[in-house]
Amino acid sequence: MNFNLIALLSLIRPINSFMIGLAVVVGIAIGSPDMLFSRLTIYGFITGFSISSYSMIINDIYDIEIDKVNQPERPLAKQIISINSALLLSLILLLIGLTSSMIISYYHLIITVIFSFLSWFYNIWGKKQGIIGNSIVASSMSIPFIFGGVITGNISLLVWSISLIAFLSGMGREIIKTIADVDGDKIKGIKSVSIQFGSRNAMLVACGFIIISILVSFIPVYFNLIQIYYIPLLILTDLILLYSVFILSKNYSKSESLKVKKLILYAMLFGLITFLANSIIVW
Repeated sequence: MNFNLIALLSLIRPINSFMIGLAVVVGIAIGSPDMLFSRLTIYGFITGFSISSYSMIINDIYDIEIDKVNQPERPLAKQIISINSALLLSLILLLIGLTSSMIISYYHLIITVIFSFLSWFYNIWGKKQGIIGNSIVASSMSIPFIFGGVITGNISLLVWSISLIAFLSGMGREIIKTIADVDGDKIKGIKSVSIQFGSRNAMLVACGFIIISILVSFIPVYFNLIQIYYIPLLILTDLILLYSVFILSKNYSKSESLKVKKLILYAMLFGLITFLANSIIVW
């Protein structure tokens, strides 16, 4: 068994998976700040982190041939880690995620099972269907907030708003990714937006989703769902997203698309922290 701890950590994409776990925590904090330090919050974070990590590994397993072209530095594409090792880790993470969700409630277990299945279904079918596949991934970015809200029994307008923002910005980010992945996607017959309609049109669609997500971010402001002290932080997040749109509109090459994709990820993380602070730190 080819074992490399750093490579294994790379497989789960720790930042992405941490953000999914944090999104569950944000949903809980908004619904009931008093529950933030409860065991249910811990189980919620573990569920989000574990299922996201499982999904990342499954994606890499199915994408080995694509990654040899698009991302040859990935552990499986570079053969630093064996497929059996990756499969074993993914199954362990899936079991952890299912178990922690079952401890929360059987309803949460059902949600976790559905999205675990969607992750696999995305790789065998959804990925090849262009924007449908992008929607599946974007949904997995938005559901953690609702998952957390359900734990508290309070899915507020703020939770729905953040969930929608995550979906829209996630759609934009996923479509931007197709611009960078054209060469490898052609090998597997993936009908991505970039392959079907060209990179320029993909860029325009992606920018459209991101701009809409920025507009939706003002719903919490309009309905006084965010404290005035945190509005500048929210605007800063929007400015980062707007800057991403500006960069991409000027240059949507593979290298720039990868940079913008990472920049959007950091903007999303900053937004998560902003909404979390808004819910637990009252001025």
